[in-house]
This record gives sequence, structure tokens and C-alpha cells, in this order.
Amino acid sequence: MIRLSATVMSVALFAAGGIAWHFTAPKLLEDRAAIPPLNPFGIKRSPYGEVFAMAMQTPIDETFQTVWNGGGHAHDDGVECEICIRRKNFLRQIGNSGNFEVGNLVRVLGEAHATRTNPKPPTPAHSWYLRRKVQDKLRFAYDLDPSHYANYTSLHFFLTEPQLGTRPQLNPSAARLAEDTIRYCLSREDDPRPALTAAAAALHVLELMFNDQRNPSPKFTITQMRGQLALLDHCIARYHRKAREWEQAGIWNNISPQRILECQERIRFITKLRDSAATTIARFENSISSIAS
Repeated sequence: MIRLSATVMSVALFAAGGIAWHFTAPKLLEDRAAIPPLNPFGIKRSPYGEVFAMAMQTPIDETFQTVWNGGGHAHDDGVECEICIRRKNFLRQIGNSGNFEVGNLVRVLGEAHATRTNPKPPTPAHSWYLRRKVQDKLRFAYDLDPSHYANYTSLHFFLTEPQLGTRPQLNPSAARLAEDTIRYCLSREDDPRPALTAAAAALHVLELMFNDQRNPSPKFTITQMRGQLALLDHCIARYHRKAREWEQAGIWNNISPQRILECQERIRFITKLRDSAATTIARFENSISSIAS
């Protein structure tokens, strides 16, 4: 009798919980602020997330190449294009796979899923789907590691280029992405490379400010541009300081030469753009002064 009463009580509590969930869950779903960002196992913005973000570059690049280079073509000049050459070589390798060594056969089969063998271009709907797929992957990779330079700059590019992106974004959305990236990257004290991503985001904000000057009534002032330039200088100085700390601690020895070369090229590129931005601000300033006089 006692066991039966406990069972009835459990069923009653379960039913009451289900009724409460039925009436309260829809209201919670309608409140966007009550929906937390999903972060299973705490992977996002963790060391594991950084590894996954790097690993996603290959599938993202493969899908993007399908969109960018998948168009139809004709050989009026009698010269085959790269897509046809790759398709012919791939089919020949598959046909002769019996004569391959095991290592070569594994390599060819590994390339099978990414090799385009259809000479016809994707339809407009398929192309739109692939662009949406790339953009979603870029957003997911960015959420895994907002400090990843290539993933952030690619996502910003998709948001601001209408011929690529599938979700039209206003400039404030791209600026908000850049500001969130700067905030996160400057909170990182363990690595100089996030400072490069923050510097790239600061340059993107400056670019939006410069483009705004084409409007009849620009929103951004020279003072705001100077402030953004100072933030860019702070990101560059932070990278150099953290890079020296790594050099003194010998941490750069743990990084591959390819990654080190990427950092060197990026800081040179960012520094050149910084000097160009300073020149542009000075030109805007002189133009305003001449109009006022």
C-alpha cells in the first residue's frame, strides 16, 4: 500500500511538472533574453574550441571553392580549365587505382569527397545554399574561437559583401561583430596572436567610418576616427609587447615556422593599413578645415 501511494505521488508530481512546463515554456521561448547561447561541454572559447576552429578551415574552404569556382565554362580557345584538368586526373587515378601504392590510394580516396567532377555549374538555388552553408560554418567557427584571425576576417567579409552573404547585414551589425571581437581578444593575456585579430577588427571599424563619410550627413566625427586609430595603435603595441614576452620565454619555439610567418606577414600588413588610415583621417581633417574656412 505504501509502495502504491509513492507511485501515485510520483506520477502526480510528474504530471504537474509536465503541465507547468506546457504553460511556461512557450513564454520563455518568446523572450530572447532568456535563451542562453548553447555551449555544450564548454567547448566554445576554450582550448578545444581553438583546435576545432582551426580544423574547420578546410571544410569551409572546400565549400567556398565550390561556390566561387563551380561555374560553367567553355573551352573556346581549346585550353582546358583547372576544374576539367583536376576532374580528368582524378578519374584517371581512380581508374588506375589497382596499380597504386596503398598510401597513394588512400590519398586519392581521401580527396574524392571534395573533388568536383560535374562540369555543369551549380544552379542559383544550389549556389545560394552553399553560400549559406559557408556563412553558417564561419559563424560557428567564430563562436568556437573569436580570436582566430582567418575565421573572423572571413565572417566579416561575408557580412559586408552582398554577393557572398545570404543574410543582409547593416553596417552596425558588422561593427558590433568587430567590437565584440576586440573586447574578447583584448581580454586574452596568454597569447600575442589575438591582438592581431583585435587590430584587424579595429581596422574594419575604421573602414566603416571612412565609408560613412560618403553619406550626405556622416555620423562619425574626426574625433571618433582618432579614437579608433588610438585603439588600433593599442592593439598593435599589445601584440609587440606580448610577442617579446613569448620570445623571452622561448614560447615561439613551440610554434610552427608557418604560423610564425603568418604572424609576421599580418603585423606588416596591419601596420601598412594603419599608416594609410592615419593619412586618410588627416585628409578628411584638412577637407573639413578648408570647408570651414
